[in-house]
Amino acid sequence: MPFPQPGGLISWASSNSGDSFYWKTSPADPDAWPVVVRTDNAEWYEFPVGAVEFLAGVYGRTIDVPGMPRDFPSESPKVLGLSDRID
Repeated sequence: MPFPQPGGLISWASSNSGDSFYWKTSPADPDAWPVVVRTDNAEWYEFPVGAVEFLAGVYGRTIDVPGMPRDFPSESPKVLGLSDRID
């Protein structure tokens, strides 16, 4: 499995509005890797938390990601798997 150089990025999610979510592979301990977001406007933001804390903060509205839609998340957000369909 490829492993990026320290400080490189590993993609772990994307939004349906064009935002991309990464782990920054630095420091050496993967449990301490921060989340990096590239918005659909090509703006980059780094958050000093892991993926679970980041998602909990976004959905709990304690973490604001500049550039994401103002109504995100909605009042009744859903997390979908790759095989889930939205019709």
